[in-house]
Amino acid sequence: MAPRRAPALTATAALLALGCSGGGGDPPPDPDAADATDAAALDDAPPPDAPTALDAPAAAPTFATVFSRRDAANGRDTAIEDALVRLIDATPAGAEIRVALYTFTRSPPSAALVRAAARGVDVAIVLDGGADGVGSEVPALIAGLGAAAVHLCDAPGSACVGSGIMHHKTFLFSALTDGRRDVVAQASHNLTTTQLTMHNNAVIVAGDATLYAAYRRTWDDLFADVEIPAYDRRADGDGPTHVQFFPRPTGDPVIEALAAVRCDPTARIRVAMAYFTDGRRGVASELAARARDGCDVRVVAGDAEIPLGAVVASTLTGAGVELTRYPDRGGWSLHSKYMLIDAPDAAGPAHHRRVYTGSHNWTDAARAINDETLLTIEDDAVFAAYLADWDHVRTAAATP
Repeated sequence: MAPRRAPALTATAALLALGCSGGGGDPPPDPDAADATDAAALDDAPPPDAPTALDAPAAAPTFATVFSRRDAANGRDTAIEDALVRLIDATPAGAEIRVALYTFTRSPPSAALVRAAARGVDVAIVLDGGADGVGSEVPALIAGLGAAAVHLCDAPGSACVGSGIMHHKTFLFSALTDGRRDVVAQASHNLTTTQLTMHNNAVIVAGDATLYAAYRRTWDDLFADVEIPAYDRRADGDGPTHVQFFPRPTGDPVIEALAAVRCDPTARIRVAMAYFTDGRRGVASELAARARDGCDVRVVAGDAEIPLGAVVASTLTGAGVELTRYPDRGGWSLHSKYMLIDAPDAAGPAHHRRVYTGSHNWTDAARAINDETLLTIEDDAVFAAYLADWDHVRTAAATP
């Protein structure tokens, strides 16, 4: 995990700057609605020996968060889809968009990508090999982008570099009309109608060129569609960011993150995990160990499409971990996959607040054979936004 290099914009400020909603169904603000620059300042030339813009340090990366949340009516929430469409619509001619996605059946983002290509944006997408089923947007994407810009994985199975599935939920934008560059949108959200009644999350990182480059390299590898069973790519970003790409046949990054935690009376770990199976019982054991060490450990686990592992459940509850199951509730279920850690580590007593999110479920396939992403961000505002979402998910899980 990269050390904190510079303070980032708060999540709220970044939401406004990037045109993203903080959750719920309200449409995000227009990404073009940036603060006006003082016109008089533009007329003031700097003195001859003043530093130029090239001398200024690069701006710190900014973060925005978006969540889909269940309301009292159990209605659909399009917050994440709306945020993605606004980012697509804010990408200017000459820039590029790259997408890696498991399934795609929603026409609004498909139409936005086609519009972007029509105005001169370089658009390309890679999808899981099974993404061309009934209701798929693949035909519309091929018609609008060209067959060469739409690739379905097949090396082997339906993955691109692994042998399982291509499970990424990644959206890359080289530039936006508000001047931001190197934008990574990492979601847990597929572009399907079913996802609109599932708890999901997305984090949007802008201005982290090194992180963007790492994602872009992996996107290229996915598009090349050559099997690399031990793919296991990792990179620190320019900001407080770190990314890991799978498959990773040996070792477990979640166990490694938990093993580094040093518990004190205020240390806390929160988990919202769609799929937590007995194939990752080692993660459950590490969570249980941290609970016995004195950390406050609480888990919300999906228990609908793929049941919670029996060994996982008994391991957690046996150690006093608060475990909340999320079965189908009014047509809603849990699809987010994140862990929050607020605790010291081996470096000293200071707390580090880290968010671990992405496409990576806690199943053995997600670690060992699937194409997946796990993004880590150490930022207090991002942590606070995810913690508020976790509280919502926990409440929703207990609400019939």
